[in-house]
Amino acid sequence: MQFKDLEWKDIISDSVTIYSHCEINLCGVIKMEFRINHEPKEDKYLLYCFGKGSLRRLQPDKYDSVELAKNAAYRIYSNEMARIKKAVDYLVADDCY
Repeated sequence: MQFKDLEWKDIISDSVTIYSHCEINLCGVIKMEFRINHEPKEDKYLLYCFGKGSLRRLQPDKYDSVELAKNAAYRIYSNEMARIKKAVDYLVADDCY
């Protein structure tokens, strides 16, 4: 299942993305937020996920590049949207009977 592309706001310094942010708000009911911070000591990108349920992560995931972190965020977003779609489809189908 393909969902819309995430819109990232990047802050770049010396050709390095030091911070990237994406926020999704679906009808004011479902909010998802992804933040990617560059950790210069380890030269890693830390992906933070905020939202409700399985989306919220207490510890950030580490990636070697900002592109890998964004790809992981998209996978998380797609999985969450598929879960929501499945729940809505179930509720709609249940109301039809």
